[in-house]
Amino acid sequence: MLVTDSLFLTSTSPNQRWHRRRIIACMFALGSMLIHGVAEAQSVPAWPVALRAQLVRMTDVGYRLSTTAAPLCTEKSGQTGLLIDHIAAYGDTDQAAVRTALGLTDLPQVAAVAPDSAAAKAGVLPGDDILAIEGRDTAAILARSAAPQLIADEIEEMLASATPGKPLHLALRRSGRSVSAELLPVEGCAARFVVKTGKGIEAFSDARNVGLGIKLVAFTGSDDELALVAGHELAHIVYHDATVKSGLGQRAKEDRADVLGASLARCAGYDVERGLKFWPRYKKQDWLRFFRDPSHRSPDARVALIRAKAVDGPCPPRL
Repeated sequence: MLVTDSLFLTSTSPNQRWHRRRIIACMFALGSMLIHGVAEAQSVPAWPVALRAQLVRMTDVGYRLSTTAAPLCTEKSGQTGLLIDHIAAYGDTDQAAVRTALGLTDLPQVAAVAPDSAAAKAGVLPGDDILAIEGRDTAAILARSAAPQLIADEIEEMLASATPGKPLHLALRRSGRSVSAELLPVEGCAARFVVKTGKGIEAFSDARNVGLGIKLVAFTGSDDELALVAGHELAHIVYHDATVKSGLGQRAKEDRADVLGASLARCAGYDVERGLKFWPRYKKQDWLRFFRDPSHRSPDARVALIRAKAVDGPCPPRL
């Protein structure tokens, strides 16, 4: 898919695939190499837990932003607040460590539940194995899958296709017991939030995906900062910047994405002023900023623009 925006002016290939499970598998492989190189004596490596923590943050922020932006999006989906994982996403040499660190089994498993989401209200818990969705056996879905390493993506797409407000039934296994849950998915933007590998502090979006680099997620000092950055990329999706020619210059598109993204974060319950602390810290480490494309304002100017136009206003924001 074509990647049309980078918050930090980093490009990606037009042929890039946005499979989150494949991205995570690569992250774990990279983490494995790093950990093995510096701490071979550890019986249970720390990198699976550390990376999972970043994905949990993105799940919460993505859920809140997507549901807040629902009235503004033309393409919508059911939002459950679930992050799904499966052992097949990881390389053969990493699977034993991942099973030990994260408790993954041979079934798709709930990796995270966004607070106050449809799944949370239904009593779904992290660590629940998913036995069936609306009577469809997940083991059978896995057996028929052409790409088992992406089964978690497939499960999440099934969940997203659920009709908002219509009960969605899950059969779960929790600590060896069978548990049932009835979720009421809520309406949200049909946007996927993914964590990506990369060399720098980067963010991207295309027609449907918000991608934040793993280093960017780690760099954010709070979920308020993370929501501000992710909101910027979601704003590009709301405005269809990847597919619609608006006649605006790139600077104008970035400005309106800054304003709408911060407004979405505010309406989702995040503190914009706390979120703006991201930019002074980013400015200090971005020693190449003087050579960058002028399509984005300077960090200081972006802070001023957001303070002037996004710290208050109606919810949902007006386009």
